[in-house]
Amino acid sequence: MRRGGRAVVDAVDLELAAGECLGIAGPNGAGKSTLLAALSGWLPPGQGAVEIGGAPAPRGRVPAGVGYATQETVFYPHLSGRQNLLLFGRLYDLAGQELERRVASVIERFGLGGWADRPAATYSGGIGRRLHLAIAMINQPSVLLLDEPTVGLDPASRRALLQSVMELVEAGTSIVMTSQILADLEVVASRLLVLVEGRVFLQEETQALMARVGTATVVIELAHHQPTGIDLAGLPGVIGFSLHEQVLSVRVRDAAGALPGIIHHLESCRARAARVEVLAPSLEQLLADLVPAL
Repeated sequence: MRRGGRAVVDAVDLELAAGECLGIAGPNGAGKSTLLAALSGWLPPGQGAVEIGGAPAPRGRVPAGVGYATQETVFYPHLSGRQNLLLFGRLYDLAGQELERRVASVIERFGLGGWADRPAATYSGGIGRRLHLAIAMINQPSVLLLDEPTVGLDPASRRALLQSVMELVEAGTSIVMTSQILADLEVVASRLLVLVEGRVFLQEETQALMARVGTATVVIELAHHQPTGIDLAGLPGVIGFSLHEQVLSVRVRDAAGALPGIIHHLESCRARAARVEVLAPSLEQLLADLVPAL
């Protein structure tokens, strides 16, 4: 797929299993949103094809079995949440009791009960995101495409949305989710695809990736003063370290194996640890070592 003579998404080949969440990460401009637009049918690929359930996806519109929640929330602010859901449901040719049932179902699923009959213009960012996701689910899609669904959310709203995503996956919905917040993908995605300049840089099971390149961080708060002479380079298991004021951060392959040597070195420098904390590896930390400009 090209824009202005430049390939935005190039040679991306992926499959999505039923009940799987695929996380898509990458630097700004990597092609994440463009890829979702192509998967949704709104943006036809220059070459290749998109198939949903073995059938070619129609071009220029979202297929019946697909829900698509863009990065920007889409609803009519002067209508209530319920009225928005009824309107979008009719666009999927839903009507009568079936439409009412589905509206009630997504209102309950996304916790919109206290807001459903208020104008959407009065919604907070988190409630608006919930309505946006509910609209994408009104047609009970088997595949749900989410473009940066947690952007701009407060921590509580973010946790609630991620919980909804996990519940949908457990219920059998297949989800493709882009995010710049790698901690979100770590929670919900069983497989990770990283795009760099429109091409697949990495595609691997999340847990396998973390096991393959996993590192931990040992954070040591030093007592009283900042000692001199601390140099952990070359210690067994130590990948790198930094010292800022009285806080020493050490990246290690295996915390249990490296920690005794670190403490011994500090003692030789007449330093004493007031507090020691071991931080588990995260996708953000891991991919920062692998992916340029992520």
